[in-house]
Amino acid sequence: MHKIIITLIILISTLSYAQNQNEPIIIPFDLTPNGHILITAKVNNVEGKFIFDTGAGMNLLLKKFADKIPNLEKTHHFHTGHRATGEAIMTDIWNAKLLEIGEFKFEKDLYSVYDLDIPIDGLISLTPFIETPITIDFKNKQLIVESKKSLNNRIKESDFEMPIKVHYDKEITIGIAADIKLNDTLSLLVNLDSGAGFGVYRFNSRYMENLNIDTLKVKTEIRKSMFNPEHSNTFYFTKVDKLSNAEDTSEIKNFNAQFITGLIHEGIMGIDWIGEIITIDIMNMRLIVKK
Repeated sequence: MHKIIITLIILISTLSYAQNQNEPIIIPFDLTPNGHILITAKVNNVEGKFIFDTGAGMNLLLKKFADKIPNLEKTHHFHTGHRATGEAIMTDIWNAKLLEIGEFKFEKDLYSVYDLDIPIDGLISLTPFIETPITIDFKNKQLIVESKKSLNNRIKESDFEMPIKVHYDKEITIGIAADIKLNDTLSLLVNLDSGAGFGVYRFNSRYMENLNIDTLKVKTEIRKSMFNPEHSNTFYFTKVDKLSNAEDTSEIKNFNAQFITGLIHEGIMGIDWIGEIITIDIMNMRLIVKK
């Protein structure tokens, strides 16, 4: 049923894309020390540096970069999103005629614009890849926009497939999540966020009791939001014995975790723990994984 709903949404969507159907498109990326995927892309033929971020929801342009882009169309629409730690962020919605990532071209996508002083030009979300499977190859530092043939090869060579849940909100934002287990006892639905970087495992603090973690015996830090200094969250830092996906095909042990008050998700984490080569196939609600 969920696949049918997603297909119907996509069919009525105004988003469109163009790619070579016969061969995969290979896009090299740089991997930052923190595990962020840094790619070169063009928006309306203006080149910039972007983080490929499966947790971004929608594409984001930093204002200093957006000011350089011709024919960037501001709409009458806006979107209110929330950071994982709860802060509401309201942004106007803009249209761009063309996004180019290497040879991959995607037309008429939506963007938010935000004024923030960080050393990138924006974020590329999963919205250009709703209909097109994309592979993150951490080993060779490549994004691969799959063709039908190359996707079939991925499936044949994979170690396992991992089901995902897809959230597609009003044809504006998209996110992916998966069922995981902590210490084989606590089952959670967590957001999969490549933009979190490597080694990031964050959970709502309400689950500390389930795991018998004493808040008085772990490192604690109160952090103010860089977006809203009046907003703060308490972070608890500890180790957890084991994390695995629901199918027990991928796991890590004795890892550093953060438990956060006010986290709006059950959990949010990077994706590097799942495998070395990960294909995100939104249409079929799965990850195709090579360890």
